[in-house]
Amino acid sequence: MNVSPLDEFLTGELNDFIRTQLLATIEQLQTGQRYFTYNTFNVLLDVESGTATVEDELDVDRQSTVALDDFRKLLD
Repeated sequence: MNVSPLDEFLTGELNDFIRTQLLATIEQLQTGQRYFTYNTFNVLLDVESGTATVEDELDVDRQSTVALDDFRKLLD
């Protein structure tokens, strides 16, 4: 079974601290990008393109990109 980095992040790495940090940043960020590095995943929030990208820290070829609004809903 091939699980996306986004799904792995949501089920394996996401905790209350990370959720709060990302949701607060999404609400406050008006322009540009913010990049977060966690244990096994990195998250790029890009307001300009309206996307959130979850990258696998251990495999640079694995990443998932979704609309920023969809990512926010997944965090709620």
